[in-house]
Amino acid sequence: MPPHISIYQHPQEKGYGAALTVIGSALWLLIILSVFLQKNPVAALIALVIYGLLLWVMMKFMAALFRAWMVGSMVVLSKQQFPELHAIFVDVSRKLGLETAPEAFIYNSHGVMNALALRLSRGRYVLLTSALVEAEDNAQLRFVIGHEIAHHVLGHLNSVKHFIRYPAFFVPFLYPAYSRAREYSCDAVSASLLEDKNHALTALQMLACGAKRLNYEMNPSAFIDQEKLMPAFAGFCREICVSHPRMTRRVARLMCLFPIVAVKPDRAPSSAQDAA
Repeated sequence: MPPHISIYQHPQEKGYGAALTVIGSALWLLIILSVFLQKNPVAALIALVIYGLLLWVMMKFMAALFRAWMVGSMVVLSKQQFPELHAIFVDVSRKLGLETAPEAFIYNSHGVMNALALRLSRGRYVLLTSALVEAEDNAQLRFVIGHEIAHHVLGHLNSVKHFIRYPAFFVPFLYPAYSRAREYSCDAVSASLLEDKNHALTALQMLACGAKRLNYEMNPSAFIDQEKLMPAFAGFCREICVSHPRMTRRVARLMCLFPIVAVKPDRAPSSAQDAA
């Protein structure tokens, strides 16, 4: 991980990650010890290994099926397919320290605006919805792409870590807290790449709004002010149970990290296929 990226990690991410690792390792140890406490520990160990191998084979097969679905039903970004958008994707990847960009796909989301980073076996992927590409301009789209690539760069999709930590995922509120910290980290890493940080603020607000015609009327300051309307107890209870922080908090944190004046853009919309 490049040093200039690690400084943008949320301060709580490493702490929550360490807690998941310690608790997960301890629970795995208890599982292994429980095997040796059986009347026939050898048979129990063999059964555990067999079930583990079956699960591994099943996961590999499901990953292969999912990739087959992506290749056959989505549109991959390449030098031949949407080359200008692909160039943005490659540029962001290199600036975040990846020599080889993840494989990127665009798929028909039927109006749902979102993006997703995922790891299948050893492959790195980023999925962008059609609604996202259509509604956001180049700078905003660069932020969203950077956010998803940051998940790969920061090691959030490491399969070994996930395996070790998996038993701890069932500890109430711990994994959601870790996941929210990761989202804050990726927001900050991606925003650091933009010359005009306002695009990061409006990109997040655009994800919350999802209306293309309103994209250039976004007012992040007014959006942050919505926090004043949040019922304290209900807001707290909902926040501790979800994997992503609410958008008003994400925009507010970026504004604190990168002191800027959030103003309404005074330029005309540009196509997502325009040169960045």
